[in-house]
Amino acid sequence: MAGEATVLKQEPAAAAPAKPKDVVIELDRPVMANGDMVKKLTFREPTGGDIMSLGDAYPIIINWETGRVTPNPAPMGMMMGILAGVPPSTIRALSANDWATCAHALMGFFPPGAQAMQS
Repeated sequence: MAGEATVLKQEPAAAAPAKPKDVVIELDRPVMANGDMVKKLTFREPTGGDIMSLGDAYPIIINWETGRVTPNPAPMGMMMGILAGVPPSTIRALSANDWATCAHALMGFFPPGAQAMQS
């Protein structure tokens, strides 16, 4: 009818995707971090800037023949310190088991496809 306003039904906005949670690792052996002995490290999600800060290094190594993905020790160690907000000395002080646990927990942040593009 003339003069009637058309009412459009607004669809609810789509929910924002869930933000990945911090990765919290309980350590087997406490370490000194920023002047305190800590029994756990909390790692945030990396940003593009964090990844760029490593230059050409990438935190994971992929064997394209076997599909095996492993941490790249030096870049992963640097990234661990950045993401946990602790100095490199803290990462160097981790036991081998704690270091490996942290590194493997963070590997999911670094997609293999990104490394393929560097080749």
